[in-house]
Amino acid sequence: MAKRVLLVRGGALGRNTGLGAAHHNLVDMLKSGKVTGWQLAGVCEYPLAKTSNPLSRIWNRWFSHPKRVIKKIRNQSGEYDLVHITDQEQAHLVPKDSTIPVAITVHDLFHMFPEKLRFNDDIIDVGDMTPGIFRRRDLNKLKQGINRANFLMCNSRHTLNAAKANFPKVKSSCIPLGIDSAKYHPDNQELVDISLPEACNLLVVGSNDPRKRMKFLCQVIAQLPDEVRQGIHIHHVGNSAANSGLPSIAELVKFHGLTNWTIHGSSVSDEYLMTLRIKCNALLFPSVSEGFGYPPIESMAAGMKVICADLPSHNELMPKNSCIPADDMAEWVKAITSLHDKYQSNDGESNIPQMDLIDHAKKYDNSVFCQRLSEAYNSFVA
Repeated sequence: MAKRVLLVRGGALGRNTGLGAAHHNLVDMLKSGKVTGWQLAGVCEYPLAKTSNPLSRIWNRWFSHPKRVIKKIRNQSGEYDLVHITDQEQAHLVPKDSTIPVAITVHDLFHMFPEKLRFNDDIIDVGDMTPGIFRRRDLNKLKQGINRANFLMCNSRHTLNAAKANFPKVKSSCIPLGIDSAKYHPDNQELVDISLPEACNLLVVGSNDPRKRMKFLCQVIAQLPDEVRQGIHIHHVGNSAANSGLPSIAELVKFHGLTNWTIHGSSVSDEYLMTLRIKCNALLFPSVSEGFGYPPIESMAAGMKVICADLPSHNELMPKNSCIPADDMAEWVKAITSLHDKYQSNDGESNIPQMDLIDHAKKYDNSVFCQRLSEAYNSFVA
């Protein structure tokens, strides 16, 4: 008989967010019976109410929902073999003295333990260095919750090392997340009607968070030879608004005198984004810090070339020796120039799907993830 796992999180984030996508994928895998020996016993969450009242949100997060989780576990303790909190931002939900093992998926820890990274003349904050009074208390609750957990499932080796350093008394292991690699295969797509410029089209996916380094990317493009700069077109998908002291991406683009740039926004459909993956020549990913790094692995699953910074945790997903130094502007200029030159030499056909990248992405297919998850679950309740 299959063992039963209760999935727990806070507000019900949708599939269009990183944490939401990971949660929903886990639900799908358990419901479909793909995690051998395990089944979904239920999901404990609450709908995200659209309210501007911060006290109401805090009350729900700190008090009413934790009580709901404790009540559900205590009243139906015989119905569950394991409680799995699906991201570390909900670690405060770990009950005290739980009679059922509790595991947490840890996507990243830079929000709990922020750091400053220096790249040439730039100092980039990874995580909020000066959180407000409520967030400081929230972070303390999260750290206390992680210390109460039985197991931490980290989605990268980099996060695993951070977990071992900061929570040495809690057992931890590395279980990379999974994707439905077939879903991204170029042969399985129904493309939407998007007309792209006659140029070497390059995709950028991510918000305007400082760690995503949109400023650096604009500086790189401004340094390209004139012929290359005029022969490429950047397509940005994500929140482009001003953030953490950075101007909006539109302002950054204007400041650097870049004209071949389209901002698509953050609310595009899956089909729209997939069409951009198929039609663009490569993904540019200059981020200096990621929990898992969905954009590179999803792009490779579509056969798309990826120009990626050699920093964790996204560099763990890339083929060996394929990343470039994060702070070497000359190497970024060289890489983009090479894409442009190949586009020209192939008469615009350089976006042919790369089968070696499609095969590489299969290493992170859901089938592999489910096998690792089953083994981990079994070890937790043995």
